[in-house]
Amino acid sequence: MKTGFNRCALAAAVLALSVPAHALFLNASSSFNGSTDVDGTNGEVATTIYHVMGGGEHFIVDLKRTDYDFDGAYGVNGDPWDSLNRIFLDLRDEGQFNAQLGYFAGLGYAMGFEEDIHLSENYSLMPRAGLSWNFGDGIKAFFGAAANLNEADNKFLPVLGVQFGKDADLGWSGSVAYPATRVLYRPSETLAFEGVFLTVKETYQLADDSKVASEGFVMEESYGVSAGIIYTPVKMLNIRAGVQSFFDREYTLYDRDGDEFASYDTDPSLGGYVTVGLAF
Repeated sequence: MKTGFNRCALAAAVLALSVPAHALFLNASSSFNGSTDVDGTNGEVATTIYHVMGGGEHFIVDLKRTDYDFDGAYGVNGDPWDSLNRIFLDLRDEGQFNAQLGYFAGLGYAMGFEEDIHLSENYSLMPRAGLSWNFGDGIKAFFGAAANLNEADNKFLPVLGVQFGKDADLGWSGSVAYPATRVLYRPSETLAFEGVFLTVKETYQLADDSKVASEGFVMEESYGVSAGIIYTPVKMLNIRAGVQSFFDREYTLYDRDGDEFASYDTDPSLGGYVTVGLAF
């Protein structure tokens, strides 16, 4: 198993900072990343992502499927895979020691796989913890640490930033942070505009009969931005739609022992997203 420090973004940390604390919520979304060149090959790749996420104040269940459309040679025995699937479970808590000092903590567990599930191999364990300081007027700073522990490549990172306001507030709100940054401007109760710094850090185990690496792994590390509109016709319903672009995306391949043997970058891509959310 290879272990190291690197710039990365954990889904657990992102969710901890960006998911509103409703009693119950359910989001369904789809996004598309347009065709882009795979560096070092003669091929291109486009992706379509389907996402369903639900939960409450202290837990999240997240299901994700990514379909890949490869055009031309990829460089490793042709098209490496058709789709990748991910199941993510997360427990979280946050509170205050006093009026100023607070805490946050969480533990996420993900299974990323192409076709075959091996519980002892295609897991990602994502602990995180930290402290927060309330400055008043809706401004809170937070700092801590998070990790992504898996069979391919363990990752560690700080969680740092400032959170201000709430999504429902008129005017500006959001968090300027690492690894999760999201800024929102709401001119009215029914309309808002959002900008997000997109981060992806996910590990998947390839199929037992994979032509790339039998029972090996692929890790996606991506960074991008999105901008969109949020429409809230009634309090319990919100509809998001916008455009997105990934300007830095890398796929790293590992064999079944967790040893890296290839890495591929892609050129910037342009796409879009739509999300329908319910909050109870």
